[in-house]
Amino acid sequence: MKVFITASFKGSENKNEIENICSLVNKSGFEDFCFVRDVEGYQKTFDNAHELMSRAKEEIAKCDVLLIEYDGPGHGRMVELGIAYALNKKIILITEEGVSIKETILGVTDSVIEYKDLADIVDPLSLLLSKWK
Repeated sequence: MKVFITASFKGSENKNEIENICSLVNKSGFEDFCFVRDVEGYQKTFDNAHELMSRAKEEIAKCDVLLIEYDGPGHGRMVELGIAYALNKKIILITEEGVSIKETILGVTDSVIEYKDLADIVDPLSLLLSKWK
């Protein structure tokens, strides 16, 4: 199953964190896809926000699951979450323990994985994969 990974991108500040999430998703058995890495190459490549989100919608449609790394509401991630929900994709939310999640966000997710250490997501993701295949 192919997973569209959406996470807050803060330039070179968190590129390694995003790569780590992708690696852990892959380690769990899912095929990882990350828009900022695989389409944009960690660069701003779209001058038009409408074109950006249109392309994101196309890529989400090609995936089976959306995984959102949640540390609070983020505009682009929330749009991608809504697109995935509208396309009836499975939705996994990962977040550090203790992060408050709004009920409306919980209302569109299929699974929430809380972690102390990011590597803790591998086993729960593997279980989801075996359940959803």
